[in-house]
Amino acid sequence: MVVVPLVSGAVLPGERQGLPAHENLSLVSALARETVFRLLAGMGEQGYRVTRRRPPTVEAAKHANVIPPGLGLPDWLKKRVVLEFQTRVLHPRNAAPYVVLTCSKRLRTTIAATCADLQDLGVPLLGSAVTTYADDPDPKVSGRLRYAGRIVAVDPGVLTLDEHGEGAQAVAAGDLFLEPTRSNFNKVVEALTQGRSERILRDIQAAEAEWHAGGKTLDTVQSSLTWLSRKSLELADGVPLEFDGLMDQSMSRRFPRTESIWKPKLSFDPSIAPETSLTWAQKGLDQVGPYDRQSFVKKRLSIAVICEAENRHRTEVAVDHLLRGLPDVRSGGTNPLAPHGTGLLGRFRLAEPAVSFFEVPDDSAKAYVAGVRQAVSAASARDERWDLAIVQVRRSWQERPYDDSPYWSSKAAFLKQETPVQALFLDLAALEDLGYAMAMANMSLAIYAKLGGAPWLLPVRSATDHELVFGLGSHTTKEGRRGAGERMVGIATMFSGQGHYYLDSRTAAVPFAEYPAALRATIVDAVGRIRHEEGWREDDAVRLVFHAFIQLRREAVEAVAAAVADLGLKRATFAFLHVVEDSAFVTFDRAVTSGRGAYGPERGQAVELGDREWLLTLTGRDQLRNEMHGLPDPVLLRLHDLSTYRDMPTLARQVSDFANHSWRTFGPARLPITLGYANEIARQLAGLERTPNWDVDAMEGSRVMRRPWFL
Repeated sequence: MVVVPLVSGAVLPGERQGLPAHENLSLVSALARETVFRLLAGMGEQGYRVTRRRPPTVEAAKHANVIPPGLGLPDWLKKRVVLEFQTRVLHPRNAAPYVVLTCSKRLRTTIAATCADLQDLGVPLLGSAVTTYADDPDPKVSGRLRYAGRIVAVDPGVLTLDEHGEGAQAVAAGDLFLEPTRSNFNKVVEALTQGRSERILRDIQAAEAEWHAGGKTLDTVQSSLTWLSRKSLELADGVPLEFDGLMDQSMSRRFPRTESIWKPKLSFDPSIAPETSLTWAQKGLDQVGPYDRQSFVKKRLSIAVICEAENRHRTEVAVDHLLRGLPDVRSGGTNPLAPHGTGLLGRFRLAEPAVSFFEVPDDSAKAYVAGVRQAVSAASARDERWDLAIVQVRRSWQERPYDDSPYWSSKAAFLKQETPVQALFLDLAALEDLGYAMAMANMSLAIYAKLGGAPWLLPVRSATDHELVFGLGSHTTKEGRRGAGERMVGIATMFSGQGHYYLDSRTAAVPFAEYPAALRATIVDAVGRIRHEEGWREDDAVRLVFHAFIQLRREAVEAVAAAVADLGLKRATFAFLHVVEDSAFVTFDRAVTSGRGAYGPERGQAVELGDREWLLTLTGRDQLRNEMHGLPDPVLLRLHDLSTYRDMPTLARQVSDFANHSWRTFGPARLPITLGYANEIARQLAGLERTPNWDVDAMEGSRVMRRPWFL
């Protein structure tokens, strides 16, 4: 323990000593963070509101509200700029380590009027989540909102709550505040502005987009750090704290090494050399065909379509577009290929399918389930099973309760019959031609994968005999917001080094403390299953790469490594990689100052922060669909120190490749499919578990659940 005097005359418990700063950079980093916090905490009278100590987080006074004043909204309705500062030590490969300060920016929604005031204004409150203010244990940190419950009854001046925990069930409306979510914010704006709400919400969204843009972000970060550098700050008594400028590549000695990781070539034919492969997935499918076109057995599909009777014709048209494509819709530019003209049948070399429509009288879950039963009975009468079910739905249904959801009820019913399901949103028809065609192309890609097909693979480039890549995710089950009875389901997705989807395994629902052991058992079972199916020998070289959504505990890593070693794999190496989706870092390209994605980097830009940490841009400026999306954020790759495979450039390229290898969409993703698929599994499990008559245990070992059913 080191006791550091922060002010002159501080009484120390022992003799005062000097510590070399360059040998104690972790201490320097911690002291610098506290120095920034003390500065911000002392500026409350100037309008700054500190909301966290670690990391120091403050609501800026200069930009207390980015909503344009001309919109006429009350001053208690705000989008406020929040700054977060962090310090950390960087360990570049060929230079001395040093301490950096990061500054990140976001917008915080504020609804400062009480529920009593909102009642008087006519804001609908029933069903909304509400909060109360509570003091922070740290007296230097401002009070914050705490979840109080959900409104189940509204009476004059009094609100009745469920999920209220130890708090009161009936609470005075003047003591409660709406939870400051985007949906609640929009609800208040709609109540205040009536017929003008659509335009006003659009103007607010445009103002937010301006603040998320690269130029504004860079300016905010620079001005904040410049402001800090002008303050007379001390790290400790008599030790000044000074800041250098924003890190860029002109600081050649200090700036980390960078690398460009380009889009991978994809393999569409196992007999074609990797160097002749294509990076454009749609062109490869159209010119060569899916990777498994020779081995894919079920060429003539049997498809059941569930639709509303009143939308039968519209559904027929959409299904025809899905199957046969839109040959008259072309992408822009000079490329002669019309990438959306083939549809599911032509692009994936399938025969004319047998399509049967089953109409339902209304949009209730009961009617849709009855339609599913009718379809199942029709197939059973022929002693067959549907290869695919297409369920016509509408976007507006997504807000409905699970027990009255046509989509979730139909999906659960078909999955229990081992039939993969594809939702068909009629709302897609409102898109412009190219957007509609692209949506249909993405849908056909997902369908082929759900059927067990392999549209393409990544080329083999590893000398290792066997390589498995895991995504370690989780799904939390709990009763209500407060987490009563909270349990976790560990989710492990497993792929070959080429990106071939093997399976996803799930643990039983267990308390958080038992999660690592349950996940370890699942991983060992999955590896043992693949080893048996593919006939691995004990002296084969095996590499196991784990992509995790959280930093794995040391005990969990040791246990997984020991358990897999018990399988008798003598030459197994491990890499445990934490993929941090929301890090403190952002990268800028100052050479691009205008247009969509201004100041954003190209996709694939990598920055080596140290031997075990890399920044990687998985979606760059060209992948932004519009200016509203702001600046693309990189992911932070952090390698666990117990890993026995430590080639970070190769691991970073693999993450990049897996982000370009989704069978859910033709575009690159912000996460590798190892974690992206796990997230989608968690989302779908959450929906299915809340659907009546779903039985997750009955689906264990199901044929359809060993395919990417969740795409």
